[in-house]
Amino acid sequence: MMLWAIACQHTGARDNANQKIVLAGEPPVSQTLKPTNNLPVNKARLIASARFGGDYLLRIQKNDGSFRYLYDASKDEFDESTYNILRHAGTAYSLFQLYETTREVRYLNAARKAMLFLKSRFRPAHIKNAVYVLDFDGKAKLGANGLALLALTRQLQLDNKSANLADAKRLANMILAQQHQDGSFQSYHPVRGDEPEGSVSLYYPGEAILGLIGLYRIEADKRLLDAAERGANYLIQSERRMPALPPDAWLMQALEALHKIKPEQQYIDHAIAIAETMISYQYDEEDSPEYAGGFSPGVPRSTPAASRSEGILAAYRMAKAANDSRAVKLANALKLSARFQLSQQLTDDDKSIVPNPQRATGGFRESLEGMRIRIDYVQHNISALLGIAEALY
Repeated sequence: MMLWAIACQHTGARDNANQKIVLAGEPPVSQTLKPTNNLPVNKARLIASARFGGDYLLRIQKNDGSFRYLYDASKDEFDESTYNILRHAGTAYSLFQLYETTREVRYLNAARKAMLFLKSRFRPAHIKNAVYVLDFDGKAKLGANGLALLALTRQLQLDNKSANLADAKRLANMILAQQHQDGSFQSYHPVRGDEPEGSVSLYYPGEAILGLIGLYRIEADKRLLDAAERGANYLIQSERRMPALPPDAWLMQALEALHKIKPEQQYIDHAIAIAETMISYQYDEEDSPEYAGGFSPGVPRSTPAASRSEGILAAYRMAKAANDSRAVKLANALKLSARFQLSQQLTDDDKSIVPNPQRATGGFRESLEGMRIRIDYVQHNISALLGIAEALY
């Protein structure tokens, strides 16, 4: 076998900041190598895969609503030494999405339980009528409030009787208190005293903006919309000054949500620009059939493929609604990503290489070389596959 090499190749269509990682030689043999080019991709298959992922989450959900966080399918071992409340909130959100698509009550019941656990992490802030979400590392992160608000607003829309609007308002008030006049956000609310200063997370602001917009759709509080606009405009300007646009998929989703309320061409243009940068790093069949649809650098992983697809989906829907010709390129990238995502889900075909197939099936493994399954790996793939099924098939 030839050595597996990763090299940067510059083409005239890309500047140095957007170099694509291309492959030479043969890939390492993974434990469950499934040829992506042979996988059928249609609406029914994508929804079935998302349901299969949801079933995995239901099997690992505990009585208190939390989940068994990290599972090594190659060893049939759980690692519950840590937990992340942002990923928990995102997982609850994906279960609501799954219920919205399938109307299967078991997913709604699991989402309800997950929300009860999430609310157990709400803590009153020294700000009037505000709460923060305390993560298990003792920190109060902007993204935790954003994702908790996003999940809660989806609960209010789909299952109003089990949701609490007052909690949503308190989460939003905390986000508003963390925003500066220029639109930027403080990434942490001080709790322990050793929190990093300033805006230190790429994803937290987009998560926060998306949560605010979700509540605005329900409450029509102008403060929420104003804050979302200031935050989006700040991020657009600051990201345009970067050497290369970052893979800010949460911002892309926030821009789509904001555009539906207050249409702005810059929201479309920025989302598509990020999407095109993402796509410049996407492997295709010429790179390697096994890697096609995943993203460089290195061995492609299931979660970056899914989370980037969520952002590209937002850009695609905006482009299509605007009759923008770039929508075709985005659609092709999403279809390629869907193939890769399907190839990373453990199924009945993998019974021979996992010690406990009943437990592992439905989960999305980390990568072609890794058999770990974390709740956010499953969450992002559910969300992306449901979105692709709805938008493209």
